[in-house]
Amino acid sequence: MLRSGITNIATFVPWQAVESDISHTLVRFLHAVADRRMSLSLILTPEVGVHYPNCGLPRDVSSKADRLAHSVDSKPVNIALPPNIFSLPSLSSSEFLKRYYNFLSRIDSLLADLSRTQPYLVQSVTAVLTGCYWKYYRSARYSALDPFHGSAGDYSPAVSVQYRQRVEQFYSQKEFSDPTPFSANRWKTRALEDVNRRWFFQHLEDLFKSRSSQFVKRKAANFKLKHFELFTPEADPGFAFSNFFQVVSGSGGDFSRLSSLVDHTATRMSHYSDKATVPFIHWTNIGAFRSLSDAEKQFLILKSILLAGSRGGGILIDENEWLSLSHMFRSRAEALSKSISVGDLWLKNRVLYLTTHLWSDGGIFWNQLQKNLGANVRLVSSLDLVLRDHESSLIFIDPKYIFTQEALTKLLGLASSGRVVVMPRTPLFTEAARSELEAVLAAGGSMQLSLGVPYQIQPTGDGKLILFDPPESTRTEDLESVNSFVASVLAVANLSKYCSSSDSRLNLIPLEKRDGGIGLFILNGTTRKVTADLLFDGEVTVSDLAASFAAARGGQEQVVPSVRFSLEVPPCGILPLAVDGLGIEAEERRAAAVNAEVLKENIMEAAVSELPGFSSNHDIEATWN
Repeated sequence: MLRSGITNIATFVPWQAVESDISHTLVRFLHAVADRRMSLSLILTPEVGVHYPNCGLPRDVSSKADRLAHSVDSKPVNIALPPNIFSLPSLSSSEFLKRYYNFLSRIDSLLADLSRTQPYLVQSVTAVLTGCYWKYYRSARYSALDPFHGSAGDYSPAVSVQYRQRVEQFYSQKEFSDPTPFSANRWKTRALEDVNRRWFFQHLEDLFKSRSSQFVKRKAANFKLKHFELFTPEADPGFAFSNFFQVVSGSGGDFSRLSSLVDHTATRMSHYSDKATVPFIHWTNIGAFRSLSDAEKQFLILKSILLAGSRGGGILIDENEWLSLSHMFRSRAEALSKSISVGDLWLKNRVLYLTTHLWSDGGIFWNQLQKNLGANVRLVSSLDLVLRDHESSLIFIDPKYIFTQEALTKLLGLASSGRVVVMPRTPLFTEAARSELEAVLAAGGSMQLSLGVPYQIQPTGDGKLILFDPPESTRTEDLESVNSFVASVLAVANLSKYCSSSDSRLNLIPLEKRDGGIGLFILNGTTRKVTADLLFDGEVTVSDLAASFAAARGGQEQVVPSVRFSLEVPPCGILPLAVDGLGIEAEERRAAAVNAEVLKENIMEAAVSELPGFSSNHDIEATWN
């Protein structure tokens, strides 16, 4: 590997190996790495995609029925990766946790001893804790319909008992018993079962991560430790069905499904404590990735770098798969990774969507936001992450979010500081939170609107608070109303797409450039050539991205500005462009155009409802002239 230019490697520490003879095996491996002056990341958390039976889990841990996790349809969560199919254990099982914490303690002791007796072995070694199995606790049936469809979480009988106990404990807090002690009962009804399950599952995951970190740092307190969110698309529960039919039909791996999973995973921002964990996409040589063509593999690798690398993470790929690709491609991927790592390119969070559970579906409002702004929208389950973010101009809160007075106060503070904060009007406000919200609305100056979804815009400080009434169903007409409402909200926040494509088969990923403008990556995830037009709201200049970086260091070829550019993207191709002219003035032009259109729709709707005989087909200018 060193002769091939590889200097940084990551490896899993299989649980099975730790319980047999890890001290000798790991020390020999560390000697080999240190002698070659390579850097190493040791992934300690159990993960899928490990080249071991049961992905490294001890056999008895994943074979006892009372220790297995269940999805929402009350079935075990199976992982169909070679060399064998196995069921994921429940990360909340007391028997599992006892063994797991003992495993971490042994690793902790070994790393502490090495740091003391042979420090040169671990100078370039970093321990890594990941998000483990939580993201895979999803129904294969629902996930096959759409990635992350439905509710995720462990619905095993043992965890259900913990859930009931935790609900009683959580709602025993004084704030939920206001105005009478019986008020807490309304929070524990069957109607709120899904709401309560979601925050409970997020609580379990946060607690698991926190305790894992504590066990690793007990003795090896000075050892370097990082937190990643590692996702293996080939192990996704919903991928098993589609991939099976693809293989049976002789089509190889389900490339389209893998590409979609990368899109959906990269938009979810996981966390440890109050900080975001960096995302990594793991491509193995034991699953469907191996059966793809080189062009498909290269597409998925570059897409993963764009979506995960631009957020501080990257990819993990088996060395055999990496070295099997052409030298030209590897050089291209390394050049892109370097540009991202040094800050020449980054993916901006323009909208944050605050939800109760990261791995459950985001709902109709999240889907529409993602449809409008693509990769620039992030799903987050931590209010602390929202408070630490300084990029997003719009904060949208999910209708299943529980508003305590503390949470509401923090969100109102964001609005006062210049953000647009969108809140649902639901029964999920405590009495204290509701009183504080009513005090804000009592200040006056609000505007009542309706685009199918009734909403209210309340100025507060330097920003705006938008309150809306979520639709009670997901009928076609309700979805159309949601689309109009989301477009209006984006207009209020002065947000719109940087550009659009005339062909929906193309996927656009805009990365901010250090020297201004954007690096626009146009992805064709199909097996056919696509010819399309790029459409902008104002005149911009477009050039090759690599040439633009070179031109920044001396001289630049002039490109004629335009609002439309024709292009051709090869099958499984990614076209990198530099777009200049999307400065503040261009942003203001786009926002003004969107605002004008939304205002026109609002006026027309108000006129239709208030003026007898008026129709939206009337010529307004002719009417008043």
